[in-house]
Amino acid sequence: MNYSKLPYYILFLFLFIVAQSLSMWGQYVTLPYKNLSMWEAYKMAIPFAWLDWIFMTFTIMVGDKYELVTPTQDTFLLIIIQFCLILLINKFYLNQQTSRSDIIAFFIILLGFFVSFSHLISKNFNISIKSENPIHEKFINQKPL
Repeated sequence: MNYSKLPYYILFLFLFIVAQSLSMWGQYVTLPYKNLSMWEAYKMAIPFAWLDWIFMTFTIMVGDKYELVTPTQDTFLLIIIQFCLILLINKFYLNQQTSRSDIIAFFIILLGFFVSFSHLISKNFNISIKSENPIHEKFINQKPL
């Protein structure tokens, strides 16, 4: 990791978390209301989708401009953050319990992100990694920490 990019990583993560928080809240905000019409639910949820879109646009712009993550890593990060937010919303908004399986699944997702980010399998088995994406090519060829 290039430490001169640390402020950009922090900005990227902050924007990503804000965007996904808005997205997940918009998806869950209507659940406690049993008698909402489709139109009422839409009116409650759509502002969150718009705000998510705005924040996510800036997030991706920062990530691409400073070459912080690959598109695959964006997807893994999206899954991890949404998973954490779902657990928090379930616990504190919907008052549902978190199971041991939920926690184990979270660590499996983190392991997948680590394997993807570090190219652990490819490097250990000397599998060449080819990419037509120049940003991804930089990630593949960077030196480990």
